Amino acid sequence: MSGARANLPDNVRGVLWMLVSALCFTVMTSCIKFLALRDYSESQMLFFRCAAGVILLAPAMIRGGWSVWATSRPWVMARRCIGSAIGVLLAFYAFGNMPLATAQSLSFARSLFVVLLAMLLLREKVGAWRQSALAIGFVGILMMLRPAEMQFDMAAAASLTSALLMAYTIVTVKDLSRDHTTISLVLWMNAATTLLSLPFAFLGWRTPGPVDAGVFALLAVAGVVAQTSFTRGLTAGDASLMALMDYVRLPLAALAGLLIFHELLDAWTIAGAAVVIGSTVVITVREAQLARRRAPPAPD
Repeated sequence: MSGARANLPDNVRGVLWMLVSALCFTVMTSCIKFLALRDYSESQMLFFRCAAGVILLAPAMIRGGWSVWATSRPWVMARRCIGSAIGVLLAFYAFGNMPLATAQSLSFARSLFVVLLAMLLLREKVGAWRQSALAIGFVGILMMLRPAEMQFDMAAAASLTSALLMAYTIVTVKDLSRDHTTISLVLWMNAATTLLSLPFAFLGWRTPGPVDAGVFALLAVAGVVAQTSFTRGLTAGDASLMALMDYVRLPLAALAGLLIFHELLDAWTIAGAAVVIGSTVVITVREAQLARRRAPPAPD
C-alpha cells in the first residue's frame, strides 16, 4: 500500500489528504454541534481538542527536546497563540449555534481578511484583480447575513470575528515561519490553547456520560487528523490547488447539516456562499499566477 501511495503524483496525494482533512473537519464540526445541543461549553470542547493535539505531538516534542519551544520573538508568538485560541473558540461557538453550512461558508471569509491584513500589516501590494475580488467577497458576506432583516446575531458575529482572527494568525505564521519550524508553530498553538482554555473549561465543566464521552473523543481525534491531513496535503501538492480543494468542506457541511440536524439552507445563504467562494477562488488563482511570475527561472 505504501508503495502504491509513493507512485501517486504529488497533486493526487495532496488532493487525497485534503479530502481526508475535509471529511474529518466535517466530523469534528458535527460533534461540536451535537455537544452544543447537549449544553456542553465550547471551552470544554476546545480543551479536549487541543489537549489531544499536544498528546499527538508528544513524540516529536521528546525527540526535539527543548529546542522545539525555542522562539526568538516571544511576544509575536504570544499574540499569534492568543489570537488563534480566541479564533478557534469563537469558531466552535459559531458551529454550535448556526447551521453547519452557514458557519462553514462564513469561515471562508478568512481568505478575504488575509488579503486585507496583508495590505495593512505586511504592506503587500494588491492589484486590481484581488481588490475587486475582496470587495465582491464582502458583498457575499452581506448577502448571507442579510443585515436589513436583522440576521446578524451573536453566532454570525462570532464566525466573522473568528475568520478575522484566523486570518491574523495566518499572516503572523507567514512571518514566524521565517525563523521557526512547522512543528514548533503547531506545538505552541496546541499547548497554548490547551492552557488558555483549561480554566474556562472547568468553570462550566460537565462530566460526560459514556455516549457524550465517545463524541468528545471523536471530536478530538477528528480535529487532530483534520489538521495533520491538511498540513500533509499542503506539503504534498501545489498550494493553490490544495487551497481550492479545501472548499470541499462546504458541501460536506451542508450534507451533514441536512442528514444529522435537518438543516435547510435558503437561497440567500447559497448565493452569498457562492459569491464568497468565487471571490476567494479568484484571489487564490491570482496569487498562484503572481507567485509563478516572481519565481526565478529554472536553470538550464
